[in-house]
Amino acid sequence: MSRVYQSESVVSEEGAESFLAHLPSGTPVYRYNPQCAMTSLFPKYSVEDSFIVLKHFPPDILAVYEERLPGRCDYSPSLEILIITMPSQPHEEAASSFEMMLGTFAQKINVKRRIANCGATRVDTPERKKQADRSWKPALQGRKFPTLALEVGFSEATQKLEKDIAWWINGSKGEVTMGISIDIKRQSQSIEIKSWTPDFKTSTHDIYITARDCQVIDRHINNPPPPRMNQRILIKKGRDGASPTIEGGPLTVPFHNLLLDEPGEGEGDFVFTAEMLLHDLAEPVWNAIEDAEMIKAKERNTHRTA
Repeated sequence: MSRVYQSESVVSEEGAESFLAHLPSGTPVYRYNPQCAMTSLFPKYSVEDSFIVLKHFPPDILAVYEERLPGRCDYSPSLEILIITMPSQPHEEAASSFEMMLGTFAQKINVKRRIANCGATRVDTPERKKQADRSWKPALQGRKFPTLALEVGFSEATQKLEKDIAWWINGSKGEVTMGISIDIKRQSQSIEIKSWTPDFKTSTHDIYITARDCQVIDRHINNPPPPRMNQRILIKKGRDGASPTIEGGPLTVPFHNLLLDEPGEGEGDFVFTAEMLLHDLAEPVWNAIEDAEMIKAKERNTHRTA
C-alpha cells in the first residue's frame, strides 16, 4: 500500500527563497518520495487557487508525472523544486474567457489561422520549466516561446503574478513581447488587468548574418530591467444593486506584439473594449466565484450531516 505524503513546511535549499517568493503563507511543502501516492497531495475543493511545493523532485521524474499532475507546473531543475498550482474555477473562467475574446477578435479580422493557441504548453529552459495559463504565438514559425503569455491569479499575491510575467518576458529575452496579468480579489471581487512589455530594446548592433544569409538577433541581454506596465484596468463589482465600474481601458494587444508582423488590409490591433471586458470576462468570473462558493457551502453542509 502506498504511503501518504506528510507536509514538512521547510525548504532550506540555497536559492529556493527567490523561486518560492510570494507563494501564499501556509503553502504545504513535501519531500518527493516515490513510495508515496501522488494523489495524497491533492487538496480538497478550494474556492481559491491552491499550491503545493515538492522538493528533491528529480528532473527525470517530471516527465513521468507530467500528464498526471493536478495543475500548472513550475519547476526549477537546479533546485529540484516543483511548484504545482491548482487553479480554481474562477481562475479557469478568467483564462478561458480571455482566450475566447482573443479568438473571437482574431476571427473578426480574419487572422485566426495565423495564430497558434499554445494553451498551457510547458516551456523548458535550463533554468526553469513553466506553464502559463494561456499563451499564443504566430503559427508555423518554430518558436519555443510564445509572443503573448497570460497569467491569472485568484487571491494569490499580486507580486507572484508580476514575478511570473517578468520571467516570461525577461526569461525569454524579449521573445515574449507582451504579458497579460489578471488579478482577481476574493473579498472585493475586483479584477485588475495589466499589460506588460519588455523595458529593453535590441539594438541594431545585436543583429548578425549567418552563413546561410539569415538575419538573426543575438538576444544576449544581461540583467534586464523589470517589464514595463503599459496598461492597468480595474473592474469593480457593484454593491447593493449598484452597477460595476471600470477604470482604464480599453485593453489593447498590438497586432505586431502577437503576430510579429504589421497589419494588412482589414487587420489591426486587438482592442477589448470596456463593454467586452465587463460582459465577456468580469461577469463570467463573478458567476464562477458565486458558483464555487455554493459548491463549497454544500460540501460543508454534507460533512456536518455525515
